[in-house]
Amino acid sequence: MKNAFFYFIIFPFYGLIQAIKNYRLPWAKNMVWLFVVFYGYTMYRPDGVDSTRYIVKLQRLYEEPRTWDTFIGSFYSIDEGGGSVDIYEPIMVNFVSLFSNLGNVLFAFYGLVFGYFYSRNIWFLIDEIKIKQNAKYIWVLLFAFVCIIGFWELNGVRMWTAAQVFFFGVYTALMKNEKKGVLIVLSSVLIHFSFALPIGLFLTYYFFKIPWRFLYIIFISSFFVSLFNVTVVSTFLENNLPTILLPRVKSYTSDVYVETYETLNNQYNWYIKYSGMIINYAIAFLLSVIYFSKNRKYLSDKKFLKFLSFATILLTVGNLLSKIPSGERYLILAQFTAMASLVVYYVRFDQLAFKKSTVMLTPFLLFFIIIAIRKSFDTVSIMTVFTNPVLATIFDAPVPLIDLIK
Repeated sequence: MKNAFFYFIIFPFYGLIQAIKNYRLPWAKNMVWLFVVFYGYTMYRPDGVDSTRYIVKLQRLYEEPRTWDTFIGSFYSIDEGGGSVDIYEPIMVNFVSLFSNLGNVLFAFYGLVFGYFYSRNIWFLIDEIKIKQNAKYIWVLLFAFVCIIGFWELNGVRMWTAAQVFFFGVYTALMKNEKKGVLIVLSSVLIHFSFALPIGLFLTYYFFKIPWRFLYIIFISSFFVSLFNVTVVSTFLENNLPTILLPRVKSYTSDVYVETYETLNNQYNWYIKYSGMIINYAIAFLLSVIYFSKNRKYLSDKKFLKFLSFATILLTVGNLLSKIPSGERYLILAQFTAMASLVVYYVRFDQLAFKKSTVMLTPFLLFFIIIAIRKSFDTVSIMTVFTNPVLATIFDAPVPLIDLIK
């Protein structure tokens, strides 16, 4: 931790590079954690995104008299476009408002939580890779995993922090066979209410096992099925969810939201759209290689098989829900989990066809990684790359890296 703190104070971005180079050393994952904290403090936050709303709320609470009614009222208010129906965001905003009204400070604390789980999730896989020597193409899979929900997704703090926590719990419960993982999985719903669905899937699979080879067939079928539309989903949720969640659900399924979502989607550059498709089909292809492989050693590794099976369930549901606005979030969570299972498979089972397939897909995976890093330039600021915590406290130049390129 001493080395990580030194780099954090002097030059966090250089420390991140050193952590990547020295991934085997114990301080490396803590350097990644601290870098995410610094990124949260220096990130560029454009107007009109979720982060702006949180900062406005922080500033209001900082100015208001501190009362119990104010505290309770900050947890749920229909006046705020559906309100806060989660626990994590209001608690964090209330806590920071006790001593600061600065968005930088708020997002540094968000980075503290996100960065912890993000770094630990990466090192779950690095600890697997340390066993394997001369497996250079495994790094392409690992970096794809890192980029599916990169640290730059901190702007969507609730959803993607919940995703990191959820994955941490799933890995702990299934791969490490530790029951505390179940509790960690359950806690993700306190960060984002939409994780009620992944948690339901997890608990169903945790107690009722389903053969992976059957799950694979269902997964492949999901590419050709389109069962859902916004009206059907909205009606189902309104009839079955608690009243407190209804304003939020309606805000996600309203005609205005759908229209706005489709307009924004159409504004994305072609490479943004295709990068998501590429990673999805790459994962499907590699799962197919596993399915048709003559080497069935993985079937006797019960912990891995549980993890692979659950990833396949998530992929199936993610494929179906990606047909509706914001439903692709579940697919991204599924891709994150599935890519981790592919990394573990590559390391543990030494399967030649799988390795050759990874080599063949490397150009496509590199395309995805490059586009993901390009997306990070929208929120990674020049302060993140060229300064340290001391300078960032004195100077404030929230200019995104993309402005230096355009």
